[in-house]
Amino acid sequence: MIKVYSEQVPDEKAYVHFDKDLYRAGETIWFKAYLFSGFSLSSTSKNFYAELVNDKGNIVQRKVYPIAESSSSGSFDLPDSMPAGNMVFRGYTVWMYNFDTAFIFQKNIVVTDKAGLTEKKKSEVVKTYSIQFFPEGGNLVNNLQSVVAFKANDELGLPVAANGNIVDSKGTVVTSFSSKHDGMGAFNLTPSPNETYQAVWNDPSGKKQTISLPEVKAQGYVLKISGASGKKVFMLTRTDEVPESWKKVNIIALLGQERIYKAKANLAETKVTSGTIPVENLPSGIMQITIFSDTWEPIAERITMINNGNYTFQAKVNTPELNTNFRAKNTIEIEVDDTVLSNLSLAVTDAAIGRQTSGDNIISRMLLSGDIKGYVYNPTYYFANNADSTANNLDLVLLTHGWRRYNWATLARGRKPVIKFPADNYLTLEAKVFGVTTASPLRTDEQLLIFIQSKDSSSQFLEMPKTGVDKFTLPNVIFYDTATVFYQFMKDKKAEKEMSLGFYNNFIKGARRIDFLNRPLNLEVDTAAIARTKFFADKLFQLGSKFDPKGNVLEAVTVKTRTKSPTQQLDEKYASGLFRGDNGYSFDLTNNQATSYFDIFSFLQGRVAGLQITGQGSNASLTWRGSRPALFLNEMQTDVSQISSISVSDVAYIKVMRPPFIGATGGGAGGAIAVYTKKGGDVKQEPGKGLNKSLVVGYSAPKEFYSPNYKDLSGSSEVTADYRTTLYWNPMILTDATRKKVRFEFYNNDITKAYRVILEGVNEIGKMVRVEKVIQQPK
Repeated sequence: MIKVYSEQVPDEKAYVHFDKDLYRAGETIWFKAYLFSGFSLSSTSKNFYAELVNDKGNIVQRKVYPIAESSSSGSFDLPDSMPAGNMVFRGYTVWMYNFDTAFIFQKNIVVTDKAGLTEKKKSEVVKTYSIQFFPEGGNLVNNLQSVVAFKANDELGLPVAANGNIVDSKGTVVTSFSSKHDGMGAFNLTPSPNETYQAVWNDPSGKKQTISLPEVKAQGYVLKISGASGKKVFMLTRTDEVPESWKKVNIIALLGQERIYKAKANLAETKVTSGTIPVENLPSGIMQITIFSDTWEPIAERITMINNGNYTFQAKVNTPELNTNFRAKNTIEIEVDDTVLSNLSLAVTDAAIGRQTSGDNIISRMLLSGDIKGYVYNPTYYFANNADSTANNLDLVLLTHGWRRYNWATLARGRKPVIKFPADNYLTLEAKVFGVTTASPLRTDEQLLIFIQSKDSSSQFLEMPKTGVDKFTLPNVIFYDTATVFYQFMKDKKAEKEMSLGFYNNFIKGARRIDFLNRPLNLEVDTAAIARTKFFADKLFQLGSKFDPKGNVLEAVTVKTRTKSPTQQLDEKYASGLFRGDNGYSFDLTNNQATSYFDIFSFLQGRVAGLQITGQGSNASLTWRGSRPALFLNEMQTDVSQISSISVSDVAYIKVMRPPFIGATGGGAGGAIAVYTKKGGDVKQEPGKGLNKSLVVGYSAPKEFYSPNYKDLSGSSEVTADYRTTLYWNPMILTDATRKKVRFEFYNNDITKAYRVILEGVNEIGKMVRVEKVIQQPK
């Protein structure tokens, strides 16, 4: 059944990279999500949901973005009237709702008001402290020595130091305890029969507290795990008396939903057994060891970390051009030596504001905090080095946090998993027909012809097949914002007069409120970042009525732009929506310089790095990065046969978009080739005129990061002030064997003297990278 779960219900978890951790009202939150399943990239989900939740649990903003290359990017604009407070970002897929929602990605985001001031602490908040105890393996058992771990926290879930004594029912001190790392520690305890135990400790306020330890079991097992070079050693000890079915046990070890170890042990004649699990060749991650009875009843369980250091790949961040002067130009170069496809995101911020405090990064999230319940303080610490002390402190985390991805009782009964939330497709259009009756049915072969007109002027002609008595469905459509859908019945024209249609998408509605019990409690604030944010805000306020909380004051700008190249002019004339912009290769054929070529494909051969084209005409075969590029004629998806039949002399413009191209059905893993035929007199047509129409909501509209180009401005006087705190953000950087180095330019603001550069990402085999640098000019 474990294999059934692995194959039919693969887990999925997300990590989200932000441009920074602290925001001012009026700024934009930029983010990039990465999706994993086990130790690989996830291909399960197609849509990523992002929410901003306020301190009352209300969802104030909600976005839906398509997933491509196991990632998705987006943004939230914070109103400049937003008061200071603490927001929670939630990121998830529909598939994640099949699991415990405690594993959904959540992150606290501190927002200041536009003056840079944080929320005032409420006087009624009372500091409280608590401590919890966790026997190794799950239970305290009579006469068996156990390791008991503990963690102490305040009311926000932040760690506090703790020390005290363990006393029995007579008040006799049995042992003492003291926290070793971030409020956590451990001690040994051998319970006596018919005894109870309590912990007596003084919390940080000096108040004496008493708490009972977990109940002691009369019979059972104690499980202990220790680590050695390349192996994990387990020791299992039982009491003299146990149920008959407990004398023979099954030992199962799981890693990333895969069973990596299975053994049986007969303890009928002995009370102790041990074993070794070789782990040196395994992926890094949390391993779960569970002891079952002969009838597969779980008896004891423990999680432990395998850290073989085999989860990263190398990337270099260089600065060929570094200048922290007023609005100076900078160049950053990303270099990845691997030949496999890498998918990266890059943030450049003011060094003080971009600093992350005790938070997650892509490595700690995927290896640790994304797999256990409860808040982990400063998870990045546990992967910062390979010291034994760090490994021992990490073991305390695993001893004091829950891990329950399986319901063993359900598995033991052989029940297959129930999928309440099937894996979704990209945006699916559904048309519900009103007015269908037995006396006036729709034809069984009826189809809808629809024309989708988006706000950005892009358009699509599509056919919707009938999928029910009164329903038409079209999966895997990509459009953004609210679109107008013009429609007509293709078979029964009179149906348009007798019936009406409503169009819907397949996005889940989601909750309106989030239970505070499921939100992270840590609200620790970086005081240095707050001070720097206040400094930037004060600078902006000096501008009086010209104040712009985004960091740019552009009311007085007269921008002098460069003359657009012929190719840029063609792009504006022919391309729209996802097809527009500098996202690949562009070819201008308006001057008929390509008329000597047999067809479009022969023209493209050898002109695009990595694009392989063999054969000619309708027999042409195309591959890019192992996948077939999507083909478009005037932005309508088509095939090789139609493209090859077009005379080269009729073509004005060709665009080749690098993979992935999410405007293509299925995500465009092989990129896309868009061919535009000459428009002649460019006679404007009005598609859809005279047809019935309806509105439908698509994906959240993407927003492009604004990065000023001061080279195109004749003087600094054209921009009154520039106090941006995020200087550069790029959520989609792709490298492979043909593109190992990528360069980007950005311009400094008016006052930053040190940059914080954070690069995160994954490659196609599931390895991760994180590079963080503070860069400044030498004095």
